[in-house]
Amino acid sequence: MKKASILVLILAVLGVIISSYSLYLHNQDSSTFCNISATFNCDIVNKGIYSEIANIPVALFGIIGYAVLGIGSLLMHRKKIWFQLTAIAAAIGFTFALYLTSIEVFTLKTYCLICLSSQAVILVIVIILLYYYRRHIRAGLPA
Repeated sequence: MKKASILVLILAVLGVIISSYSLYLHNQDSSTFCNISATFNCDIVNKGIYSEIANIPVALFGIIGYAVLGIGSLLMHRKKIWFQLTAIAAAIGFTFALYLTSIEVFTLKTYCLICLSSQAVILVIVIILLYYYRRHIRAGLPA
C-alpha cells in the first residue's frame, strides 16, 4: 500500500504542477507554446468558452482535485475509508477528465497537450488505485 500511496502522491503533485501551469496560461494574453496546428492548439481549449465553469477556470478545479488526491494518498494507508474516499475522488476526477476530453474531441475538434497530460495523470492514478483495490482490499489482504 505504501508504494501505491507514494505513486499517487507523486502523480498528484505532478497534476498540481500541470494544472497550475494551465491556469497560468489561461490567464495570459499571449499565445502558448503548444499552438502547433488547428488540431493541437492549447489556446482554443484553455481560453475558450469551455475553459471555465461558472467563471471558474477548469484548471483551478484540477489544482483542487489533485491536492485532494495528494492529501488522500497520505491518509489512504491508515484506514480503508481513506482509501475509499481517495478512490471516489479519483473516479470523480477521471469522469470530469472524460467530459473535458469529449469536449475536445466532439465539440472543439482540437486538443490541448497540457490538458491531455493532465488527463493521462488522472488515468494513471485511477489505474494504480484499481490495481491496489484488486490486490489488497477486495482480496482481504492487509494494507
